[in-house]
Amino acid sequence: MDDRLRREVFELIEGLAVREKDRLAAWGTFAEIEDLTAEIGDEVARQLARFELTRRSEEMTETGVHACPECGKEAPVEAEREPLILQGMRGEIEYREPVCRCTRCR
Repeated sequence: MDDRLRREVFELIEGLAVREKDRLAAWGTFAEIEDLTAEIGDEVARQLARFELTRRSEEMTETGVHACPECGKEAPVEAEREPLILQGMRGEIEYREPVCRCTRCR
């Protein structure tokens, strides 16, 4: 992680800590704090991944075509999106993937 991104994460966390000061103070032991902050980190990771996958999906849909991963031929992107639940390192990520059907490979 570069310094700019590290600063942005710090600012985000600093704001969250200020807003949630009372709840954070009630957490108690270091182990409790670590468990809950790990949950928060996992949720941030899942949401950021879902956001980026959705952005890419929308970009592909706007383009209207996508190269087939098997043969490389361009295939039209259909209007429908397939709902998926991906199992990531930090838990499940739900998103809707664009659908393409290659006329060569099917």
